[in-house]
Amino acid sequence: MMEPAMERAMEPDNSPMIRAWDGEVGQRWVTEQARYERMHAPFGSTLLAAAQLRPGMRVLDAGCGMGDRTIDAATTVGPHGKVVGVDVASPMLQVAQHRAIELGLDNARFIRADVQTTEDLGFEEFDLALSQFGVMFFADPDAAFANLCTALHPGGRLVFTCWQDLTHQQHLMVPLTAALEHVPTPEFTADSWSYAAFSLADPTRTQALLAKAGFTDVEVQPTVAPMYQGADLSDALRFLRQSELGDAVFGDAGPAATAQGWEAVATALAPYVREDGVFLDGAAWLVTATRT
Repeated sequence: MMEPAMERAMEPDNSPMIRAWDGEVGQRWVTEQARYERMHAPFGSTLLAAAQLRPGMRVLDAGCGMGDRTIDAATTVGPHGKVVGVDVASPMLQVAQHRAIELGLDNARFIRADVQTTEDLGFEEFDLALSQFGVMFFADPDAAFANLCTALHPGGRLVFTCWQDLTHQQHLMVPLTAALEHVPTPEFTADSWSYAAFSLADPTRTQALLAKAGFTDVEVQPTVAPMYQGADLSDALRFLRQSELGDAVFGDAGPAATAQGWEAVATALAPYVREDGVFLDGAAWLVTATRT
């Protein structure tokens, strides 16, 4: 039997992100689990190829969410390997644990903790730390990446994906540009998760952060992939309406402007409807590094 998801003490420094992901944001992701899994699958394939997983490895999945990559890693490293998924979002960890139990993956365990501050990540040393869009939300990235570096044995590798700049995200810019023809431009605060999602968009800054943390051989490579938005136009629009982006963009708009804005979004998304769904490109960085 897999042990229950464990919980580590978390410092308040990252409290805005912790509150968001452990609350409404995390619950929204749980509700749309299948959609997000399909949406991010192309980047997951890129991440796993770079991770070079092997049987027997000890792997840390930082910001594991609902366990997509944790499960992939646990399946690959096999019964002689171990995988620890760490996240601050209780709703998402519950889904991850349930999925792993259903698959009989006794080599996977989950910890509710903040990678930025916790000193106990399940093992003394890991062979690999990976993350799919989970390392952009730290209030103190210097401390977080130093902690990740310490968790690896010398020669251990860090592999993660993070988003490129917002302006390179077709899946966001197409609806956003259409909406802003009719509603005021929203202000995203620094403690908003949607703002923080692009905190590692500058590859030069990312390289400097990792070098300071103790990593060498840092490489940052661009990767672009079509991202699933919905089964059809109506489904994609419903998803956007219920997203934080939809809340932020239309939250202060009046009824008439809101109606016009959503009509414009529907028109803008129409060219991206395919037989197998609605797809727009997302742009990420694939980052690899080695502990000194």
